[in-house]
Amino acid sequence: MKISEKINEMGESVKSKTNQFVFDSKAGDFLKAMKNRMGIGSPERNATDTYERELAIVPDCISANENEIAVKQYNIAVMRNLLKFERAEGRMQVTNKRIIFRAAGRSVGGRTTLQHEFAVNEIAGIEARNNYKFSFMYFIFALLIIGLAFFIICFWPFTGILSPIDSQSVRISGILYPKHVEKAYSEERAAISRTRQAGTNITEAAERIKQAYEKEEAAGLNVRNGIEKTRRVLYDYDWYDRPLYRNETYRDRTPAGLMEAQNALDSAIDAREYAEAEEQRFIAELEIAKENEANTIRNREDIVARWRALMTIFGFVLGIICLIPFFIFYKKFGLKLFFLNFSIFGFSLALAASGSRFFLILFYISCITAIICIFLYCFRPNLIISIKNKGGEKAAVDIRRDTLFTKNREIGTGFMEVFPTEETEGAIREIGAMIGDIQKLGDLGLGKWAKK
Repeated sequence: MKISEKINEMGESVKSKTNQFVFDSKAGDFLKAMKNRMGIGSPERNATDTYERELAIVPDCISANENEIAVKQYNIAVMRNLLKFERAEGRMQVTNKRIIFRAAGRSVGGRTTLQHEFAVNEIAGIEARNNYKFSFMYFIFALLIIGLAFFIICFWPFTGILSPIDSQSVRISGILYPKHVEKAYSEERAAISRTRQAGTNITEAAERIKQAYEKEEAAGLNVRNGIEKTRRVLYDYDWYDRPLYRNETYRDRTPAGLMEAQNALDSAIDAREYAEAEEQRFIAELEIAKENEANTIRNREDIVARWRALMTIFGFVLGIICLIPFFIFYKKFGLKLFFLNFSIFGFSLALAASGSRFFLILFYISCITAIICIFLYCFRPNLIISIKNKGGEKAAVDIRRDTLFTKNREIGTGFMEVFPTEETEGAIREIGAMIGDIQKLGDLGLGKWAKK
Protein backbone atom coordinates (compact mmCIF):
# COMPACT_ATOMS: atom_id res chain seq x y z
CA MET A 1 0.00 0.00 0.00
CA LYS A 2 2.87 2.34 0.71
CA ILE A 3 4.26 1.68 -2.74
CA SER A 4 0.91 2.54 -4.33
CA GLU A 5 0.70 5.79 -2.36
CA LYS A 6 4.23 6.69 -3.45
CA ILE A 7 3.42 5.87 -7.07
CA ASN A 8 0.27 8.02 -6.89
CA GLU A 9 2.32 10.92 -5.58
CA MET A 10 4.74 10.38 -8.46
CA GLY A 11 1.85 10.35 -10.92
CA GLU A 12 0.63 13.67 -9.57
CA SER A 13 4.14 15.08 -9.98
CA VAL A 14 3.99 14.39 -13.73
CA LYS A 15 1.67 17.38 -14.07
CA SER A 16 3.76 19.79 -12.05
CA LYS A 17 7.14 18.92 -13.59
CA THR A 18 8.58 21.78 -15.63
CA ASN A 19 8.03 21.12 -19.31
CA GLN A 20 10.75 22.20 -21.73
CA PHE A 21 8.13 23.05 -24.33
CA VAL A 22 6.45 25.77 -22.22
CA PHE A 23 6.61 29.36 -23.35
CA ASP A 24 4.43 32.39 -22.67
CA SER A 25 2.93 34.46 -25.47
CA LYS A 26 1.15 37.76 -24.92
CA ALA A 27 -0.63 37.30 -28.23
CA GLY A 28 -2.07 33.93 -27.22
CA ASP A 29 -5.53 35.17 -26.20
CA PHE A 30 -5.80 37.30 -29.34
CA LEU A 31 -4.86 34.35 -31.57
CA LYS A 32 -7.42 32.12 -29.85
CA ALA A 33 -10.13 34.71 -30.39
CA MET A 34 -9.18 35.10 -34.06
CA LYS A 35 -9.16 31.32 -34.58
CA ASN A 36 -12.64 31.08 -33.08
CA ARG A 37 -13.90 33.93 -35.27
CA MET A 38 -12.39 32.46 -38.47
CA GLY A 39 -13.64 28.95 -37.75
CA ILE A 40 -10.20 27.34 -37.40
CA GLY A 41 -10.56 24.31 -35.15
CA SER A 42 -13.29 24.33 -32.53
CA PRO A 43 -13.78 26.97 -29.80
CA GLU A 44 -13.77 24.45 -26.95
CA ARG A 45 -10.41 23.00 -28.07
CA ASN A 46 -8.92 26.39 -28.92
CA ALA A 47 -9.50 27.43 -25.32
CA THR A 48 -7.07 24.79 -24.06
CA ASP A 49 -3.34 24.44 -24.58
CA THR A 50 -2.75 23.22 -28.14
CA TYR A 51 0.26 21.17 -27.13
CA GLU A 52 -1.19 19.91 -23.79
CA ARG A 53 1.90 21.15 -21.99
CA GLU A 54 2.23 20.42 -18.26
CA LEU A 55 -0.50 17.77 -18.55
CA ALA A 56 -0.10 14.11 -17.72
CA ILE A 57 -1.48 11.81 -20.42
CA VAL A 58 -3.19 9.72 -17.74
CA PRO A 59 -5.41 10.99 -16.25
CA ASP A 60 -5.46 14.59 -17.63
CA CYS A 61 -5.77 13.77 -21.33
CA ILE A 62 -7.23 10.27 -21.38
CA SER A 63 -9.07 8.27 -18.75
CA ALA A 64 -7.21 5.83 -16.53
CA ASN A 65 -8.05 2.14 -16.47
CA GLU A 66 -9.12 0.49 -13.24
CA ASN A 67 -6.28 0.56 -10.70
CA GLU A 68 -3.99 2.16 -13.31
CA ILE A 69 -1.09 4.14 -11.88
CA ALA A 70 1.01 6.62 -13.88
CA VAL A 71 4.69 5.82 -13.41
CA LYS A 72 6.68 8.28 -15.51
CA GLN A 73 6.20 10.60 -18.46
CA TYR A 74 8.73 11.99 -20.96
CA ASN A 75 8.64 14.86 -23.43
CA ILE A 76 10.17 12.64 -26.07
CA ALA A 77 9.75 14.17 -29.56
CA VAL A 78 8.86 17.20 -31.66
CA MET A 79 7.19 16.42 -34.99
CA ARG A 80 6.67 18.75 -37.95
CA ASN A 81 5.25 18.94 -41.45
CA LEU A 82 6.64 22.21 -42.79
CA LEU A 83 4.70 22.13 -46.04
CA LYS A 84 1.44 21.59 -44.12
CA PHE A 85 2.32 24.05 -41.32
CA GLU A 86 1.78 21.25 -38.87
CA ARG A 87 3.64 20.79 -35.56
CA ALA A 88 3.08 18.50 -32.61
CA GLU A 89 4.88 17.73 -29.35
CA GLY A 90 5.02 14.07 -28.41
CA ARG A 91 5.02 12.64 -24.90
CA MET A 92 5.41 9.07 -23.78
CA GLN A 93 3.97 7.81 -20.53
CA VAL A 94 4.45 4.47 -18.80
CA THR A 95 1.79 3.22 -16.38
CA ASN A 96 1.54 -0.08 -14.59
CA LYS A 97 -0.86 -1.25 -17.34
CA ARG A 98 -0.03 0.63 -20.54
CA ILE A 99 2.64 2.42 -22.49
CA ILE A 100 1.13 5.46 -24.20
CA PHE A 101 2.51 7.85 -26.80
CA ARG A 102 0.47 10.98 -27.39
CA ALA A 103 1.32 13.94 -29.64
CA ALA A 104 -0.81 17.07 -29.58
CA GLY A 105 -0.25 20.04 -31.81
CA ARG A 106 -1.61 22.36 -34.45
CA SER A 107 -2.03 22.55 -38.20
CA VAL A 108 -3.62 24.95 -40.68
CA GLY A 109 -7.04 23.49 -39.97
CA GLY A 110 -6.78 23.44 -36.18
CA ARG A 111 -5.55 21.08 -33.50
CA THR A 112 -4.15 17.64 -34.26
CA THR A 113 -3.78 14.62 -32.03
CA LEU A 114 -1.82 11.39 -32.50
CA GLN A 115 -1.98 8.56 -29.95
CA HIS A 116 -0.44 5.07 -29.73
CA GLU A 117 -0.90 2.82 -26.72
CA PHE A 118 -0.34 -0.81 -25.88
CA ALA A 119 -0.56 -3.10 -22.87
CA VAL A 120 2.67 -3.34 -20.91
CA ASN A 121 2.44 -7.12 -20.57
CA GLU A 122 2.43 -7.51 -24.36
CA ILE A 123 5.64 -5.52 -24.92
CA ALA A 124 8.54 -7.61 -26.26
CA GLY A 125 11.32 -5.01 -26.70
CA ILE A 126 12.30 -1.53 -27.79
CA GLU A 127 14.16 -0.33 -30.86
CA ALA A 128 15.53 3.22 -30.57
CA ARG A 129 17.61 5.24 -33.01
CA ASN A 130 18.62 8.86 -32.70
CA ASN A 131 20.66 9.84 -35.75
CA TYR A 132 20.77 12.23 -38.73
CA LYS A 133 19.20 11.73 -42.16
CA PHE A 134 19.62 13.64 -45.41
CA SER A 135 16.40 15.49 -46.25
CA PHE A 136 15.68 16.15 -49.93
CA MET A 137 13.02 18.66 -48.90
CA TYR A 138 15.59 20.70 -47.00
CA PHE A 139 17.90 20.51 -50.01
CA ILE A 140 15.14 22.22 -52.00
CA PHE A 141 14.82 24.77 -49.19
CA ALA A 142 18.60 25.35 -49.40
CA LEU A 143 18.29 26.07 -53.13
CA LEU A 144 15.44 28.49 -52.40
CA ILE A 145 17.57 30.26 -49.77
CA ILE A 146 20.41 30.60 -52.26
CA GLY A 147 17.96 31.87 -54.88
CA LEU A 148 16.54 34.43 -52.45
CA ALA A 149 20.02 35.71 -51.61
CA PHE A 150 20.93 36.08 -55.29
CA PHE A 151 17.57 37.73 -55.96
CA ILE A 152 18.43 40.37 -53.35
CA ILE A 153 21.88 40.79 -54.90
CA CYS A 154 20.18 41.37 -58.27
CA PHE A 155 18.58 44.50 -56.82
CA TRP A 156 21.92 45.92 -55.73
CA PRO A 157 21.60 49.75 -55.55
CA PHE A 158 24.73 50.44 -57.64
CA THR A 159 23.61 48.28 -60.55
CA GLY A 160 19.91 48.93 -60.71
CA ILE A 161 17.46 46.13 -61.39
CA LEU A 162 19.08 43.16 -63.07
CA SER A 163 17.59 39.96 -64.35
CA PRO A 164 18.05 36.90 -62.10
CA ILE A 165 19.74 35.16 -65.02
CA ASP A 166 22.53 37.76 -65.09
CA SER A 167 25.80 36.26 -63.97
CA GLN A 168 27.54 37.36 -60.81
CA SER A 169 30.35 38.81 -62.93
CA VAL A 170 27.83 41.11 -64.64
CA ARG A 171 26.53 42.31 -61.27
CA ILE A 172 30.05 42.90 -59.96
CA SER A 173 30.95 44.70 -63.18
CA GLY A 174 27.95 46.96 -62.66
CA ILE A 175 29.12 47.75 -59.13
CA LEU A 176 32.71 48.46 -60.19
CA TYR A 177 31.52 50.80 -62.96
CA PRO A 178 28.76 52.99 -61.49
CA LYS A 179 27.62 56.25 -63.05
CA HIS A 180 30.39 58.48 -61.70
CA VAL A 181 33.08 55.99 -62.86
CA GLU A 182 31.43 55.68 -66.26
CA LYS A 183 31.31 59.48 -66.42
CA ALA A 184 35.07 59.61 -65.78
CA TYR A 185 35.67 57.07 -68.53
CA SER A 186 33.35 59.00 -70.85
CA GLU A 187 35.22 62.25 -70.20
CA GLU A 188 38.51 60.46 -70.87
CA ARG A 189 37.24 59.06 -74.17
CA ALA A 190 35.97 62.51 -75.15
CA ALA A 191 39.37 64.08 -74.32
CA ILE A 192 41.21 61.45 -76.36
CA SER A 193 38.79 62.04 -79.23
CA ARG A 194 39.43 65.80 -79.08
CA THR A 195 43.20 65.20 -79.13
CA ARG A 196 42.88 62.98 -82.18
CA GLN A 197 40.61 65.51 -83.88
CA ALA A 198 43.14 68.30 -83.21
CA GLY A 199 45.87 66.16 -84.80
CA THR A 200 43.65 65.51 -87.80
CA ASN A 201 42.92 69.23 -88.10
CA ILE A 202 46.66 70.01 -88.16
CA THR A 203 47.23 67.44 -90.90
CA GLU A 204 44.39 68.88 -92.96
CA ALA A 205 45.66 72.44 -92.40
CA ALA A 206 49.15 71.42 -93.58
CA GLU A 207 47.59 69.95 -96.72
CA ARG A 208 45.66 73.19 -97.33
CA ILE A 209 48.88 75.18 -96.86
CA LYS A 210 50.61 73.01 -99.44
CA GLN A 211 47.75 73.53 -101.87
CA ALA A 212 47.77 77.29 -101.16
CA TYR A 213 51.49 77.49 -101.94
CA GLU A 214 50.90 75.69 -105.25
CA LYS A 215 48.08 78.10 -106.13
CA GLU A 216 50.23 81.08 -105.09
CA GLU A 217 53.11 79.88 -107.29
CA ALA A 218 50.78 79.40 -110.26
CA ALA A 219 49.24 82.85 -109.68
CA GLY A 220 52.74 84.46 -109.56
CA LEU A 221 53.58 82.83 -112.92
CA ASN A 222 50.35 84.25 -114.39
CA VAL A 223 51.25 87.71 -113.12
CA ARG A 224 54.62 87.53 -114.87
CA ASN A 225 53.53 85.89 -118.14
CA GLY A 226 49.84 86.56 -118.28
CA ILE A 227 46.92 84.32 -117.55
CA GLU A 228 46.81 81.22 -119.67
CA LYS A 229 43.53 81.17 -121.55
CA THR A 230 41.89 79.06 -124.27
CA ARG A 231 40.18 80.36 -127.40
CA ARG A 232 38.56 78.97 -130.61
CA VAL A 233 40.40 79.72 -133.84
CA LEU A 234 39.00 79.30 -137.43
CA TYR A 235 41.45 77.29 -139.40
CA ASP A 236 39.55 75.93 -142.51
CA TYR A 237 36.21 75.04 -144.23
CA ASP A 238 34.79 71.62 -144.99
CA TRP A 239 33.30 70.31 -148.37
CA TYR A 240 30.04 71.96 -147.60
CA ASP A 241 31.75 75.31 -146.89
CA ARG A 242 31.17 75.06 -143.17
CA PRO A 243 33.81 76.65 -140.83
CA LEU A 244 36.14 74.47 -138.78
CA TYR A 245 37.49 75.62 -135.38
CA ARG A 246 40.20 74.44 -133.01
CA ASN A 247 41.16 75.35 -129.41
CA GLU A 248 44.46 77.02 -128.73
CA THR A 249 46.03 78.38 -125.56
CA TYR A 250 47.62 81.76 -125.17
CA ARG A 251 48.79 84.13 -122.48
CA ASP A 252 46.57 87.11 -121.90
CA ARG A 253 48.95 90.00 -121.22
CA THR A 254 46.40 92.71 -121.63
CA PRO A 255 45.99 95.10 -118.69
CA ALA A 256 42.69 93.44 -117.82
CA GLY A 257 44.30 90.01 -117.92
CA LEU A 258 47.25 91.11 -115.77
CA MET A 259 44.81 92.67 -113.28
CA GLU A 260 42.90 89.40 -113.11
CA ALA A 261 46.16 87.50 -112.53
CA GLN A 262 47.14 89.90 -109.73
CA ASN A 263 43.76 89.42 -108.05
CA ALA A 264 44.20 85.63 -108.24
CA LEU A 265 47.64 85.97 -106.68
CA ASP A 266 46.29 88.10 -103.85
CA SER A 267 43.56 85.51 -103.19
CA ALA A 268 46.12 82.69 -103.15
CA ILE A 269 48.29 84.59 -100.66
CA ASP A 270 45.25 85.22 -98.43
CA ALA A 271 44.27 81.53 -98.57
CA ARG A 272 47.82 80.46 -97.73
CA GLU A 273 48.05 82.87 -94.80
CA TYR A 274 44.63 81.76 -93.52
CA ALA A 275 45.71 78.10 -93.76
CA GLU A 276 48.90 78.89 -91.84
CA ALA A 277 46.91 80.74 -89.16
CA GLU A 278 44.54 77.75 -88.90
CA GLU A 279 47.51 75.44 -88.53
CA GLN A 280 48.87 77.53 -85.64
CA ARG A 281 45.44 77.58 -84.01
CA PHE A 282 45.11 73.79 -84.36
CA ILE A 283 48.60 73.33 -82.91
CA ALA A 284 47.55 75.39 -79.88
CA GLU A 285 44.31 73.37 -79.61
CA LEU A 286 46.35 70.17 -79.77
CA GLU A 287 48.49 71.30 -76.86
CA ILE A 288 45.39 72.14 -74.84
CA ALA A 289 43.74 68.85 -75.85
CA LYS A 290 46.83 66.86 -74.80
CA GLU A 291 46.93 68.62 -71.45
CA ASN A 292 43.18 68.05 -70.96
CA GLU A 293 43.61 64.41 -71.96
CA ALA A 294 46.36 63.96 -69.38
CA ASN A 295 44.19 65.60 -66.71
CA THR A 296 41.14 63.46 -67.52
CA ILE A 297 43.27 60.29 -67.51
CA ARG A 298 44.68 61.20 -64.09
CA ASN A 299 41.19 62.07 -62.87
CA ARG A 300 39.80 58.78 -64.15
CA GLU A 301 42.66 56.83 -62.59
CA ASP A 302 42.10 58.58 -59.24
CA ILE A 303 38.34 57.97 -59.31
CA VAL A 304 38.74 54.33 -60.31
CA ALA A 305 41.49 53.75 -57.73
CA ARG A 306 39.43 55.29 -54.93
CA TRP A 307 36.28 53.46 -55.94
CA ARG A 308 38.05 50.11 -56.28
CA ALA A 309 39.73 50.64 -52.90
CA LEU A 310 36.32 51.45 -51.39
CA MET A 311 34.74 48.39 -53.01
CA THR A 312 37.66 46.23 -51.87
CA ILE A 313 37.13 47.35 -48.28
CA PHE A 314 33.36 47.06 -48.58
CA GLY A 315 33.55 43.58 -50.14
CA PHE A 316 36.02 42.42 -47.49
CA VAL A 317 33.89 43.76 -44.62
CA LEU A 318 30.71 42.31 -46.16
CA GLY A 319 32.41 38.94 -46.66
CA ILE A 320 33.78 38.79 -43.11
CA ILE A 321 30.55 40.00 -41.46
CA CYS A 322 28.48 37.45 -43.38
CA LEU A 323 31.01 34.67 -42.73
CA ILE A 324 31.12 35.20 -38.95
CA PRO A 325 27.51 34.00 -38.27
CA PHE A 326 28.49 30.51 -39.41
CA PHE A 327 30.87 30.26 -36.47
CA ILE A 328 28.92 32.13 -33.78
CA PHE A 329 25.26 31.16 -34.35
CA TYR A 330 24.10 27.97 -32.69
CA LYS A 331 22.69 25.77 -35.46
CA LYS A 332 20.39 28.06 -37.57
CA PHE A 333 22.01 26.58 -40.67
CA GLY A 334 19.40 28.05 -43.01
CA LEU A 335 20.16 31.56 -41.75
CA LYS A 336 23.90 30.84 -41.95
CA LEU A 337 23.52 29.68 -45.56
CA PHE A 338 21.63 32.87 -46.41
CA PHE A 339 24.45 35.04 -45.04
CA LEU A 340 27.16 32.90 -46.67
CA ASN A 341 25.84 33.83 -50.11
CA PHE A 342 26.54 37.47 -49.30
CA SER A 343 29.96 36.47 -47.97
CA ILE A 344 30.78 34.81 -51.29
CA PHE A 345 29.52 37.87 -53.14
CA GLY A 346 31.52 40.22 -50.91
CA PHE A 347 34.80 38.35 -51.44
CA SER A 348 34.07 38.13 -55.18
CA LEU A 349 33.60 41.89 -55.24
CA ALA A 350 36.84 42.47 -53.30
CA LEU A 351 38.68 40.06 -55.62
CA ALA A 352 37.39 41.79 -58.76
CA ALA A 353 38.16 45.23 -57.34
CA SER A 354 41.70 44.45 -56.14
CA GLY A 355 42.85 41.38 -58.06
CA SER A 356 44.59 40.16 -54.90
CA ARG A 357 45.03 36.42 -54.38
CA PHE A 358 44.29 36.96 -50.70
CA PHE A 359 40.63 37.54 -51.58
CA LEU A 360 40.71 34.53 -53.90
CA ILE A 361 41.63 32.40 -50.88
CA LEU A 362 38.81 33.97 -48.83
CA PHE A 363 36.44 33.37 -51.74
CA TYR A 364 37.32 29.66 -51.79
CA ILE A 365 36.94 29.48 -48.01
CA SER A 366 33.47 31.01 -48.14
CA CYS A 367 32.44 28.67 -50.99
CA ILE A 368 33.64 25.60 -49.09
CA THR A 369 31.90 26.85 -45.94
CA ALA A 370 28.66 27.30 -47.89
CA ILE A 371 28.88 23.73 -49.21
CA ILE A 372 29.47 22.44 -45.67
CA CYS A 373 26.54 24.52 -44.45
CA ILE A 374 24.26 23.02 -47.12
CA PHE A 375 25.11 19.52 -45.90
CA LEU A 376 24.62 20.51 -42.26
CA TYR A 377 21.30 22.10 -43.17
CA CYS A 378 20.09 19.07 -45.13
CA PHE A 379 21.11 16.43 -42.56
CA ARG A 380 18.28 16.65 -40.04
CA PRO A 381 17.92 14.97 -36.61
CA ASN A 382 15.91 11.79 -36.96
CA LEU A 383 14.33 9.94 -34.05
CA ILE A 384 12.97 6.39 -34.30
CA ILE A 385 11.45 4.63 -31.29
CA SER A 386 9.66 1.37 -32.04
CA ILE A 387 8.22 -0.63 -29.16
CA LYS A 388 7.67 -4.22 -30.31
CA ASN A 389 4.83 -6.43 -29.19
CA LYS A 390 5.12 -10.13 -28.46
CA GLY A 391 3.15 -11.05 -31.57
CA GLY A 392 5.88 -9.44 -33.66
CA GLU A 393 3.59 -8.46 -36.53
CA LYS A 394 3.40 -4.74 -35.92
CA ALA A 395 5.02 -2.35 -33.49
CA ALA A 396 2.88 -1.42 -30.52
CA VAL A 397 4.21 2.12 -30.48
CA ASP A 398 5.99 3.31 -33.60
CA ILE A 399 7.51 6.79 -33.60
CA ARG A 400 9.25 7.57 -36.87
CA ARG A 401 9.09 10.04 -39.71
CA ASP A 402 7.27 9.49 -42.99
CA THR A 403 9.19 10.00 -46.20
CA LEU A 404 8.06 10.60 -49.77
CA PHE A 405 8.75 6.94 -50.50
CA THR A 406 7.15 5.36 -47.43
CA LYS A 407 4.23 7.64 -46.53
CA ASN A 408 1.75 5.60 -48.57
CA ARG A 409 2.49 2.57 -46.39
CA GLU A 410 1.44 4.54 -43.29
CA ILE A 411 4.08 3.02 -41.04
CA GLY A 412 5.16 6.30 -39.47
CA THR A 413 3.53 9.07 -37.49
CA GLY A 414 2.27 11.05 -40.47
CA PHE A 415 4.95 13.70 -39.91
CA MET A 416 7.89 14.34 -42.23
CA GLU A 417 10.21 15.25 -39.34
CA VAL A 418 10.62 13.71 -35.90
CA PHE A 419 13.16 15.45 -33.66
CA PRO A 420 14.46 14.34 -30.26
CA THR A 421 14.21 16.54 -27.17
CA GLU A 422 16.40 16.96 -24.10
CA GLU A 423 14.55 14.10 -22.39
CA THR A 424 14.81 11.64 -25.29
CA GLU A 425 18.12 10.04 -24.29
CA GLY A 426 16.92 9.54 -20.73
CA ALA A 427 13.69 7.99 -21.96
CA ILE A 428 15.57 5.58 -24.26
CA ARG A 429 17.76 4.47 -21.34
CA GLU A 430 14.91 4.01 -18.86
CA ILE A 431 11.78 2.81 -20.66
CA GLY A 432 13.04 -0.70 -21.44
CA ALA A 433 14.16 -1.35 -17.87
CA MET A 434 10.96 0.17 -16.48
CA ILE A 435 8.75 -2.08 -18.64
CA GLY A 436 10.84 -5.12 -17.70
CA ASP A 437 10.43 -4.41 -13.97
CA ILE A 438 6.68 -3.93 -14.36
CA GLN A 439 6.32 -7.15 -16.35
CA LYS A 440 8.33 -9.24 -13.84
CA LEU A 441 7.40 -7.72 -10.49
CA GLY A 442 4.12 -5.93 -11.09
CA ASP A 443 3.43 -3.10 -8.63
CA LEU A 444 6.43 -4.20 -6.56
CA GLY A 445 8.66 -3.34 -9.52
CA LEU A 446 7.50 0.27 -9.42
CA GLY A 447 9.21 0.99 -6.12
CA LYS A 448 12.57 1.63 -7.76
CA TRP A 449 11.03 4.06 -10.29
CA ALA A 450 8.98 5.81 -7.60
CA LYS A 451 12.26 7.02 -6.07
CA LYS A 452 13.54 8.63 -9.29
